[in-house]
Amino acid sequence: MSSVKKMVLDWQGNYRFIAKNEKGLSVSFDAPIPNGGEETALSPMENVLASLAACSSYHVVTILKKKRQDFSDYSVEVTADRRDEPPQVFTSIHLKYIIKGKNISEEAVESAIRLSEEKYCSVGGMLKSAVKITSSYEILEE
Repeated sequence: MSSVKKMVLDWQGNYRFIAKNEKGLSVSFDAPIPNGGEETALSPMENVLASLAACSSYHVVTILKKKRQDFSDYSVEVTADRRDEPPQVFTSIHLKYIIKGKNISEEAVESAIRLSEEKYCSVGGMLKSAVKITSSYEILEE
């Protein structure tokens, strides 16, 4: 079973931080300029969106490969709405999956996205009880 046992967050000055896992792998954080940061890295809330897209994509790509889909490019555009008052939580998140390839099956893409969102993606599983998450996709033929 794979699980993160420990993360350590170290202050790097001003509003910059680095989080490291036990293997020494890291991710950087910074605050937006209006909040006193320097925008040298994603904000914590931007990291939430990136983590959701990455988690879901890991499973979508795995499933598309298992379904032998011949894709050459893949991306996800994430848009989100936030409350104006603190805590400024997300009120809705939309993921648009963009898959480019030859003879990509709509059924395979829909199935991969559904399985990722409903069964496999831990980040989405955790967030969906707090925020409405929707998705769409676009298939670009090569």
